[in-house]
Amino acid sequence: MKRRGFLGGLAALAIVAAGGAAWKFHLFGPHYASTPYDDLLNQIADRRPAMAFGRAALKTMPGANAASLAQSLRGHGSLAGDAAHDAAQGRVSEVAGWVVPQIVARYAALAAVV
Repeated sequence: MKRRGFLGGLAALAIVAAGGAAWKFHLFGPHYASTPYDDLLNQIADRRPAMAFGRAALKTMPGANAASLAQSLRGHGSLAGDAAHDAAQGRVSEVAGWVVPQIVARYAALAAVV
């Protein structure tokens, strides 16, 4: 093997590894201030639309606060899996003209509160 081919392969491997690390550690994309609820909120791809939707969802949840919402969300699986389960079980809420699984409304409300 020639040195040029070896160095080219090594450079390609370094580029792929750097791209993987950037994806793994979320180096690109929106960043939000740290909260005590990041373990839950990290399941939301972009919090900005979730916060807007969450403000509407909060109107249907009197007395909801960050602590109570987080307590109701902890101990569940992934947001996507729980949303599918809620929808299959008929646990849905109407928020701003949208019918969504209840867990989606609660995650959005948590994003709006913090």
